[in-house]
Amino acid sequence: MSDETIRKSLVDAINEMTRLLEVCVDSNQEFALKIKIRELFQKLDRVIVTTLNAGTVEFDDALSALQELTKQAKEAKDDLEKIAKAIQKASDAVSKVEKLVIGVVGILAII
Repeated sequence: MSDETIRKSLVDAINEMTRLLEVCVDSNQEFALKIKIRELFQKLDRVIVTTLNAGTVEFDDALSALQELTKQAKEAKDDLEKIAKAIQKASDAVSKVEKLVIGVVGILAII
């Protein structure tokens, strides 16, 4: 059950970042968004093949970071100046999900 919560949050974050990518007008930010989306997909691949412990601080941190990223990406669609903040939130979320899946071999080498 706990994996599904992180999985759903990762999918929600990926979807919002993709929507944000569609309205982005800065090529550098667009590139950074694409990288973060790919990193989120990579983390999703790793979360799918592992069992997560929902009773850890790392789990709560990752879930919170993903939810904050999703919220920030939604806000950035209305205010394009917030895209940089969404990219930073994506970096934070990726690093927190990484703490959950330490030791799980990745499915694909993305970059």
